[in-house]
Amino acid sequence: MKALDDGYLTEYGNRVDVEEGSAEQKLKQALNEGDADSIIQAQKKLSEVTVSRERIRQAKVEQENYQKQLQSYNQQQQQQQSTNSSPDPKAERWASNNDWFGSDDAMTYAAFGLHKKMVEEESFDTNSQEYYNELDKRMRDEFPHKFSNGEATRRPPQNVASVSRNSPKGRGRKVRLTSSQVAIAKKLGVPLEEYAKYVKD
Repeated sequence: MKALDDGYLTEYGNRVDVEEGSAEQKLKQALNEGDADSIIQAQKKLSEVTVSRERIRQAKVEQENYQKQLQSYNQQQQQQQSTNSSPDPKAERWASNNDWFGSDDAMTYAAFGLHKKMVEEESFDTNSQEYYNELDKRMRDEFPHKFSNGEATRRPPQNVASVSRNSPKGRGRKVRLTSSQVAIAKKLGVPLEEYAKYVKD
């Protein structure tokens, strides 16, 4: 796009230069001959050339602004990708402390739902310890029968991994994650493939 714009502006500028030179030559000739009609025509042409030059100037300004915005956007995207590429250590720690996460469908669905509500509706800061404390509290309130002395019933992680990998429900099923779901999975430090297994069709 930039190359096309540069090429177009250069070609347009060259054409305006030629028209300006021609109009100036005609104006000189008309002045020498005292031809009033030719003088008026040449002056009109020079006025058009002036308008064209202003258009070129504005186009160049707009092109520069667009390039700056594009560069700024690309930098923001790179920074965001760099930030999102590494999971939040707090989220990883929380997930490792809750073995039910990813192995118990009902509890995992509930955790995603609570996360969504807490972030989007209640404006919790997911980087704060308050967020994780509140999430733990709400999970205990939702599943009191699954907790014993404040700890969720645990399953062996290796069995969970093998079951989820071999689970037929994940085969041949394509799930399109929304940008919100992707953000939630990244914030919780859950691989997108794992998160997709718990997204309802």
